[in-house]
Amino acid sequence: MSLIPALPRSDARPLSAVGLDGATPAIRRTEDGRIDFDHYLLRARALRARSYAGVLGAIARAGRRLVARVLEGLRERRARRRALAELRSLDDRALRDMGLNRAGILFAVDHGREDLPAPANANDKPTRSVA
Repeated sequence: MSLIPALPRSDARPLSAVGLDGATPAIRRTEDGRIDFDHYLLRARALRARSYAGVLGAIARAGRRLVARVLEGLRERRARRRALAELRSLDDRALRDMGLNRAGILFAVDHGREDLPAPANANDKPTRSVA
């Protein structure tokens, strides 16, 4: 058995006759019997426009996700800076009332309070108020 296809013989049946290529439409022809190239050019242009729209849409979605991530990072940074500024503006006595000192402000903003134990199950939401 050869991997090179044999040339079609004059008595060979079309592939659609044996059920291999029944979905292939017939070639569209003009009134004088020539192949209708204008029809196929219009279809190719429409397919190209659809594929370009799909690619450009994917690029636009990726760009929107990137911008959203950047904006979220900026919001988090602004909130962190605001919290640091607010805690640094307090006097030592107010900080001591909260259980902080000046050296622990950065840690408190980044990690929260140390004296609160971590929940046993981080996925479990509290059903009642702890306060």
